[in-house]
Amino acid sequence: MEDIIKFLNINKFGSLATSGANKPDVRPFEFVFYCDRGMFFYTSASSELVKQLKENSNICFCATDSSYNYVKVNGTVLFSEEEDDKSKILEKSEFAKTIFKDQTLEKMIIFYLPKGNCIQHFHDNNKTITKEF
Repeated sequence: MEDIIKFLNINKFGSLATSGANKPDVRPFEFVFYCDRGMFFYTSASSELVKQLKENSNICFCATDSSYNYVKVNGTVLFSEEEDDKSKILEKSEFAKTIFKDQTLEKMIIFYLPKGNCIQHFHDNNKTITKEF
């Protein structure tokens, strides 16, 4: 799992897939951090994503590097109201600091995967490693 987190820390931006109104949806997204509680992400309270996650809490996040290696993570998210999580998001994400600099943190919605399935795929040798957390 350590290698997967290392990859995601280097390649923080990827694509987040959800489903809303029984239709798939994907958008660029940022992985922020991993801890003993799971993998953490954030969004704005006014986003369509929040509505989709409340309707269907299953997600898939995929990040790719410049050599076409990738990590894909699937699971069911939970929401966090913890102020410490919001502080850690701002500590770890320059992008979040930009988005929320003029907004109150009440507009930040944190969601995380407490457990999930990960696939790390290496393009050059077609090797795949699977892990659960």
